[in-house]
Amino acid sequence: MRDCSLRKSGGILSATVACLLVVFCVPHLATAQVQLTDQNAVLNIVTNSSAGMNSWTIDGQNVLAQQWFWYRVGNVGGQSSLDTLPSTITLVDPADLAASYTGSTFVVTLTLGLRGSTPGSGDSDLGIQIKIQNTSTNSLDFHLFEYSNFTLGGVPGDTVVFTNNNTVVQTGALGTLQEAVATGLSGHLAPTHHEADLFPVTLGELTGGTPATLDDTNSAGPGDATWAFEWDASLNGGRTTQISKDINVLIPEPGTWLLIGMAGTLIGLFARRKRNM
Repeated sequence: MRDCSLRKSGGILSATVACLLVVFCVPHLATAQVQLTDQNAVLNIVTNSSAGMNSWTIDGQNVLAQQWFWYRVGNVGGQSSLDTLPSTITLVDPADLAASYTGSTFVVTLTLGLRGSTPGSGDSDLGIQIKIQNTSTNSLDFHLFEYSNFTLGGVPGDTVVFTNNNTVVQTGALGTLQEAVATGLSGHLAPTHHEADLFPVTLGELTGGTPATLDDTNSAGPGDATWAFEWDASLNGGRTTQISKDINVLIPEPGTWLLIGMAGTLIGLFARRKRNM
């Protein structure tokens, strides 16, 4: 059993947090809800389900339908949701969670850190650290996919644009989102592919039972736009690689929602026109 040290805040740790630390520090079998909270932000995670992170509320407004991870070993068969593996979930403190998923030849460690802001600011960040370790003595051909369906839309919906291979921007009537993947760090893996499309195209590719390779489409929308990253790693026996990324969501004052939605639509139209030239 993993050792769970209780981290104190101001010398006092609430009984509620202590209970959560005990419950989620052991391998779990049933689906459960875990919440991270910090200032104006609440992130909900469904364990043992591909629903994954299914709600991110900022100042009372939910901006997320689903974000989760799929994996594949080799190039035979389809992808599996990360939660299908035996797992250990540890709620480190109210805003931080660590999870490990163990396969027959690998372990994936996922660390989430939610950071809110002053209530009413509409601003929140989510830091995600991923470690992939080959626990065998043989080479490991490992493929990891991050799928995201954020809900920033309204009418006519969200627009998604990959500004480069490592950064995606999503805009809608509600606000803006940017996810950036750290690259150039020693031992860190850059994305191999990415994809923007309208729901449920990419999700269908990941759950369709055949090997998926994201098609590097740079934009989608307006509509129910989704996006995904793919990392392909070839690890020798005992080796480890890491992925570091950050998601920032900003919900502006209500008077600027329309302007942001219009800007997102124009960006999407320009990106599609450029792609078709």
